[in-house]
Amino acid sequence: MKHSIARFGPEDGQAVILVVVAMSILLIGALGLAIDGGQMYAQRQMAQAAADAAAQAGIMSMLTGTNATSTYPFGTTTASSTCTTTDLRTPCVYAQDNGFGATAADTVTLTFPATVAGVTLSSAATIPALTVSVHRTLTTGLIRMVGGAATSSIQANATAGIIGVVSPYCIYVLNPSAEYAFEANGGLSMTASGCKIYVNSSNSGAVTVIGGASVTATAIDVVGGAVVNNGGSTTPSPTLGVTAVADPFASLPAPPLGNCTLHPNQTSPATNAVLSPGTYCGGIYVGNGATNVTFNKGIYVIDGGGLSFNGSGDTVLGSGVMFYLTGTNSTYDSVAIQNGVSVTFSAPTSGTYLGVLFFQDRSITSSQNAVFTGGATMNLTGSLYFPTTDVSYSNGTSTTAYNTAIVANELSFTSSAYFKYDPTGLKTGLFSNSVALVQ
Repeated sequence: MKHSIARFGPEDGQAVILVVVAMSILLIGALGLAIDGGQMYAQRQMAQAAADAAAQAGIMSMLTGTNATSTYPFGTTTASSTCTTTDLRTPCVYAQDNGFGATAADTVTLTFPATVAGVTLSSAATIPALTVSVHRTLTTGLIRMVGGAATSSIQANATAGIIGVVSPYCIYVLNPSAEYAFEANGGLSMTASGCKIYVNSSNSGAVTVIGGASVTATAIDVVGGAVVNNGGSTTPSPTLGVTAVADPFASLPAPPLGNCTLHPNQTSPATNAVLSPGTYCGGIYVGNGATNVTFNKGIYVIDGGGLSFNGSGDTVLGSGVMFYLTGTNSTYDSVAIQNGVSVTFSAPTSGTYLGVLFFQDRSITSSQNAVFTGGATMNLTGSLYFPTTDVSYSNGTSTTAYNTAIVANELSFTSSAYFKYDPTGLKTGLFSNSVALVQ
């Protein structure tokens, strides 16, 4: 029997070589893809961390205002810009500290969107958001050996915003233990339209609504208890046992006192008088038929003597004003708006005291209470802040009432009153801002 013998020609050896070469190319390509893909993934994660850090640092600076006061300002207009490799603006520095922006291979861009989809940005912030875009061009490695691109790009974006939260309350009563901390008596009608009432007192009689009085609000939240009888009524019923909340203006700084050189004694302006901001010692009294008394925009420090607007036919005006009431316990006097006077005041619309119309020195323990009552016509836009003294209030039942809020130690109503909710918080200052990554 003859046996066949397998013979291999030159072509067969070449085929093996081609298979080996092809497999090598595939292995190199796979290895290149793995190495370059891993590099790109790691770089992408680093780029996102850099964008996040830069956006958060930038928006924090914008929240505190240091973006405008810094030697290297940014975010004072909505114009976009690109960081340089030596840029010392806050977001640019944070991008560099996280490995991006120090070389020409990187591009770090700052933009300032006015809105962000699905996010409620603060209406108090002129420029409420910052977007940081990080781009880097990478040189590829082994993947180029199998026809891949010589370079690849990575991109990461982060948007941080100033988030505004408006308080649902237009009345805060702060005393932690008083009976009658919130009191309505004597057939009056008190309405807080669209907002809540909060009473911090843990006393079983913290809220008292009696004598035919009625109180209406979105909610009446009480740490302690409520006495509603003798013809009194509330809508809805008070919610009892709620958790105590903090003074919403607790962090508000007191303005500088100044001196009494220009106004050493009580000031009694005449008709058509125009008053300027400053420190007034001995207080300010408007009465005796004075009309068209105007307070120019600014901060008025009343160091003793208080404010008294008292007289039928008297008229007092002021836009963008804040009154700080201070003194010693012996010289301090509060605010009295009564007896037919007409007062139209609005609080500052920007700055530290945005939305705050009256601000009582927290160190005062005087029994001198603030009186907003007695048939006066009051068009007050802003918050009445009396953290350690009491307020007596009435402004009638007209639904055209201005955006007034009260934060007081205790609060009583002597006749009907109507409050209109400020849904923006900008007129009463009852909002808070925080920052967050939003995209």
